[in-house]
Amino acid sequence: MAVVVVEPTLSASSRLDTLRANIMGTLDIHGIKCSIEQDGHLLILDAKEPVDAMYALEHVFGVESICIADRAEKGLNPLVDAIVRIGKDIMHRNERFHVEAEVLGSTKGIVARDVEFAATAALLSELSSLDVKPSSKDDGYDRLIRVYISGENSYVCRLCMDGSGGLPVGSNGYALCSVYDCISAVAAYVLAEHGFYPSIIVVYTDDEMLRRVVKKIEVIARMLSRKRIELRYTYYTPNGKDDDGGGGSGDAVSCSDCSDKHYTTTVVSSLLLDRLVGVSDMGSSSNSSSSSSVIALPLSSSLHSMDFINSVMRGMSYKNIMLPLMFSNNNNLLHYSKIFGMDCVREIQAIMSKFGESRVVDDDNYEHVNEYVEECINNMHTLEVSLGPNMVHDIIDGIRHGW
Repeated sequence: MAVVVVEPTLSASSRLDTLRANIMGTLDIHGIKCSIEQDGHLLILDAKEPVDAMYALEHVFGVESICIADRAEKGLNPLVDAIVRIGKDIMHRNERFHVEAEVLGSTKGIVARDVEFAATAALLSELSSLDVKPSSKDDGYDRLIRVYISGENSYVCRLCMDGSGGLPVGSNGYALCSVYDCISAVAAYVLAEHGFYPSIIVVYTDDEMLRRVVKKIEVIARMLSRKRIELRYTYYTPNGKDDDGGGGSGDAVSCSDCSDKHYTTTVVSSLLLDRLVGVSDMGSSSNSSSSSSVIALPLSSSLHSMDFINSVMRGMSYKNIMLPLMFSNNNNLLHYSKIFGMDCVREIQAIMSKFGESRVVDDDNYEHVNEYVEECINNMHTLEVSLGPNMVHDIIDGIRHGW
């Protein structure tokens, strides 16, 4: 019977309890029932629908690869027989194949290269009528037969796909962040990728901004392995000059283009997080029993001038602050933005095009921004939603009814 073999990333190998819980949570979301056991550092899933289980785990962080495999007896000859049997099932005429064996832990008497050479020769002999050819990783291949030789069993994989990499969500605790545009959404995504559970506060100024933000929340939620997530949300009402680029001392961040809202809301949300972490317990049923001890700000040296970054940090009194995008280059930022769609790519490109323009928040502007922060605190609400196809509508309806 086929099983699903989950290979964790190297960093996740020491956090298998969290990864296991996230895997079971994700499968539960998809209504897939299975048992899970550990073999060395591999996680072995016994599911009635292994293909569905494999694709359900595509977005789970902490996973290097996911494979559908057959168990095989340990030993060179039984392994070669199993590889040939699977090769006959999956290979077609004129295809190139690659056999990759990995010995995990201390397995006496079995050398990975011996398995690879013997299996390759056997496949060429048994499938000579199909004109199949061996190939290397560098040269590319049509079919990969991966073999895991672990402490208790061996697994010959007939189908493999790459995992999302990173660390299991929650293995590094919780981080308080806000999501209000593409850059802040990318920052929350990177937090999850690096093992933090993003405790999200949605900040918006109008219905159109809310709609765009909620679509990004849906993408992030798919990575969290929770059936239900808790969001806090709030809004502020900018004065006309903040959005149309007008000058004057009332502007929070002077700007004459569409990226003005990003800079204004970055300052507002940063100060909001600073205020909240000092006065309220960030723990909740969806977060943890203790408070979030980290604030994450979406500041990046590739997008923001150091003058702007320093002016934001100057207004923060809380010291445990993380900048997940600080040293991300433009290519990395655009790679992540594609996860949220082409609108997000264009938005980040627009802000990149304005890099180097002087944007600072002086003392007078901080007084102006603080008015927005107070408004956000007064407008703060909480919403719990279920992951599913109607999540975007559920969040928007829940927020509207919440008022």
